[in-house]
Amino acid sequence: MENLSTHKRFVMSAIVVVSFVVVAALFMGGARSPDRPAGGQTVASTTKALDRKPAASISLPEMQLPDIVGRAPVMPDEIIERVLKKDKKLGLFMDYYRTVLPDEQTRDEYHKLLSDPAMMTTMAEDLMDPGSGHPEAEEYLHRLMQVDYFEAALTWKDNPQRQKALELTRDIISKDNFQSDQDSARRQVLGGSKMELYRLLYDQDVQKAGALVAQAKGSRMEPLINWMAEEELRRRALEKENLEEHERQARNN
Repeated sequence: MENLSTHKRFVMSAIVVVSFVVVAALFMGGARSPDRPAGGQTVASTTKALDRKPAASISLPEMQLPDIVGRAPVMPDEIIERVLKKDKKLGLFMDYYRTVLPDEQTRDEYHKLLSDPAMMTTMAEDLMDPGSGHPEAEEYLHRLMQVDYFEAALTWKDNPQRQKALELTRDIISKDNFQSDQDSARRQVLGGSKMELYRLLYDQDVQKAGALVAQAKGSRMEPLINWMAEEELRRRALEKENLEEHERQARNN
């Protein structure tokens, strides 16, 4: 179970939007592969972001950031609470998720949520729904907290419904929910959720991540999924390189 300042959660979620301008550009330009970036910054979902080392920053095309970034200073705690008040199931999950020292009964109830097939399916359907119009901050944070649900469900290794959670994660990533009338901000939000879930899938089951890439071959989603796979490998290689450099410096000091 996790606990992190909701202000930090909002700030980090705003950074995710910046990271996926490249993803938006892919579908705005049609079904072609994006130029592989020389570097990339992919930031984790709401609560794990500060625990992960970001990769080198990416050179982004000149595009205006969505309004949700411009509104970041506007009481993120209140925005999150509005989201959770509207979505009772997600609110219940987040109550447990943010509990620092749960007792045995609380942990058992939390695990029931993480292994509830109906809960998983509802979260997945919401994430696959493209939505409409320009995304507001509430929708963006709503999606990020749904990603947190799948992360919690998959990192609980004894989850009796773990395979279902993996399959739904795969389905969300592969779902082509990009449409011609979407603005760049909505495409970024959809792409950002997919990238975070791909990173999670790769971390939890490399074979399923590889199967996803193969499954996408020949589809409109192939360029995007290939880009995500390459970016994840690049990110991991860079983190390994940085760690080795840090260890060398430590030995020389």
